[in-house]
Amino acid sequence: MKIRTFIATASMVASGGLVAVAGPAQAALYTTCVGDGGAVTVDGDLVVPAGQSCTLTGTKVKGTVKVEAGADLVAAGATFNGGVTVGANAYVDLTDTAVKGALTAQGAFGAHLENSSVKGAITANQGFLYAVDSTLDGNVRAQAGELYVSGSTVDGSLTGDANQYSDVYDSTVDGTLTVTGNSLGGVLCASEVYGNTVYKANSDALQLGGAGLLGSCDGATYLDKDLTVTDNTANAVLDNAIVRGKLTATGNSPVLQVGELARIRGGITGETTAAVSAA
Repeated sequence: MKIRTFIATASMVASGGLVAVAGPAQAALYTTCVGDGGAVTVDGDLVVPAGQSCTLTGTKVKGTVKVEAGADLVAAGATFNGGVTVGANAYVDLTDTAVKGALTAQGAFGAHLENSSVKGAITANQGFLYAVDSTLDGNVRAQAGELYVSGSTVDGSLTGDANQYSDVYDSTVDGTLTVTGNSLGGVLCASEVYGNTVYKANSDALQLGGAGLLGSCDGATYLDKDLTVTDNTANAVLDNAIVRGKLTATGNSPVLQVGELARIRGGITGETTAAVSAA
């Protein structure tokens, strides 16, 4: 498995820390973070000011977390009782961290989650969204950026729309998986999807189930309901996968290739061809 681009390392500010700030009249107290914050509890909201960097280790925030435009937040072993908002060209990196609200990134540089959990929905518009070995309890939607999910559980739906690519490795999706309009296609490897699975209007390459041009894949993929592969201009291959429902393959150019290790339980509608052996 691989991430197709490298994760940028957020810059750090050597000095500073957590500073409580009073907002305008009748506004709630909030805390700003510039630099390093340790194992303390922030009773209200936390803000990383525009263009600044914040590193949190073991910190608990009872309110919301806001990463303003161009700012960086790197957190390890933290707990956020509210949601996390990531601003334009901002970056958030969460390791061993629990977010009990939603995560929203609008025009952000990117968001990286590792060994972390998010209770609410995740919405990323532009930038990258990488989730590794994480538990995502809500719906996940990444648009106009990059989507990479590995070793993770998505309790809701997972959507990659108009991204460069949407790759899913060794993960479980309890809802629907929808990948549409990705310029570099997508990978689905060694994963389980319990809702319908849809790949539509993607370009370049689609590697569904088996190994291929986009990388190796160890393990089979299980799709509990229907698989729809339509209107793609990608070189699409389905292999080493069990589709419990039906396969619909129409409007694809080139035609969807189906490998000898693919099992379609519900029948096939549309046009497919046998995959060419790598040997």
